[in-house]
Amino acid sequence: MKRLTHILSFVLLTVLWASAQSPKNLSMLSSMTFTGQTLAGCWHYNSTSGNEYAIVGASNGLVIVDITNPASPNLVLQTPGPNSLWHEVKVLGDYAYGVSEGVDPNNILNGLQIIDLRYLPDSAPTKFYQGDGAILNQLTSAHTVTADGHYVYVNGHNINILGSGILILDVTDPWNPVYTGAITSNYCHDSYVRGDTLYSSEIYAGQFSIFDISDRSTPVLITSQSTPSLFNHNAWLSDNSQYLFVTDEKPNAPMTSYDVADFSNITQLDTFYNGLFTSSEVHNVRVLNDFVLCPSYGSQLTLVDAAHPHNLIEVGNFTTGTSLCWDADPYTNSGNIIATDMNSGVLYILAPTYTRACYLEGNVTDSLTGISLNNVAVTLSSLSIVANTAPSGDYATGCADSGTYVVSFSRTGYVTKTFSVNLQNGQQVTLDVQLLPIGASVANISSLENVVYPNPANGVLNITDNGSKWKKFSISNAIGQIIFEGDLILVGHSGTIDISKLPQGTYNLKLQNENGEQQTQFIKL
Repeated sequence: MKRLTHILSFVLLTVLWASAQSPKNLSMLSSMTFTGQTLAGCWHYNSTSGNEYAIVGASNGLVIVDITNPASPNLVLQTPGPNSLWHEVKVLGDYAYGVSEGVDPNNILNGLQIIDLRYLPDSAPTKFYQGDGAILNQLTSAHTVTADGHYVYVNGHNINILGSGILILDVTDPWNPVYTGAITSNYCHDSYVRGDTLYSSEIYAGQFSIFDISDRSTPVLITSQSTPSLFNHNAWLSDNSQYLFVTDEKPNAPMTSYDVADFSNITQLDTFYNGLFTSSEVHNVRVLNDFVLCPSYGSQLTLVDAAHPHNLIEVGNFTTGTSLCWDADPYTNSGNIIATDMNSGVLYILAPTYTRACYLEGNVTDSLTGISLNNVAVTLSSLSIVANTAPSGDYATGCADSGTYVVSFSRTGYVTKTFSVNLQNGQQVTLDVQLLPIGASVANISSLENVVYPNPANGVLNITDNGSKWKKFSISNAIGQIIFEGDLILVGHSGTIDISKLPQGTYNLKLQNENGEQQTQFIKL
């Protein structure tokens, strides 16, 4: 669904910012304006003669543009269709399949539009399929369309008795679809299909669902997963089928990555917010070679490096118009991207530069107890990029460009630490950090590296007197509780501590001399 009030709220803001923002890794080759029309979905077609075309959903019907010369696109024709803001299209082989939420009162331009593209640029025969068999003459409108293999999937259709979910059509004969089956459990806003698995974005149910469609006549639900803002708009699978990238169509909602390798244990990995207008959510996602293309509200098209799905980093951006960059298609043979801006009615042809991000990851702990620290702010200062550690103390962040950056680690109650880190494109730097609690004496955490051995230990710790004349010891667990303490008896310049009864783990050993001076050391068993 498109939230028009939400769209209009960005118009002035986008205009003010657009001219001030320089595109990054997305350069415009040309554009074409469709005066008086809005634009929606888009897809590509490559003819046997080598010509490249953009098939674009415009408010008065589908438009075909020759983009063989990307610097000089040429309007070929506009096919008839019901007037509507919503026109979506996909191409399968030599045929385009389009849907709209508009309804023709004459019932001529309703249903699934089929366009034969083989005769371009001279002509493009078109017809409307309104259902056959069990759904004969019942299909009038739909929200989106998906094409894969020799099937077309009609999403968010008007047939209420089938739940407005997904119609599955066999297009072995591309001109004459055959109704095969349906998914009826929830309204489907969009779907993604790979092989015999279908991912349904069920926007009103606030989730995506995964179906086994090996039998297209009887799809079987495998599992469902709620999304962060409970308004799942679309989803796209990574090239290796292990990760799913999903959008929620609500302000301030993130694009989210999931590990879906195990359907019984789907795991959320990371969330992404656009760099320019962070409150303006991603509208659609497309994935190519571990990059995620994100046409978004705020009229911004962003490019995200998802090679590390737990660490999504923006590496490209382009400002399109005055409302919503509705759709973008990176799958052309030329490698150029076609993108649509809704209110301005502009089709863009863009040249992408796919550059890997610079990655910074690590773990943050309490320097005295070794406890993992949650909610530590990890800031790349000059870029104002901030990540926060997880409960495990782990963090993952990065940036688009190589360079030397000041990185700070801060949390209430701890002394902030700052580092100078050199980051390079396509490379990961691992930086583990220990933060000192405010009020703790630096002297109290002096190293015992040459005093305590072996470390890791097995049953016995050996202590060598380094002139400090140790008298007492204590051993604390990971949350700071003292679990073993006593007097340390040195014979000559050495002594031992029997730790054979302690379970395996990480501990903090503290030694104290007769003057009350202390030193600590992490030990592992």
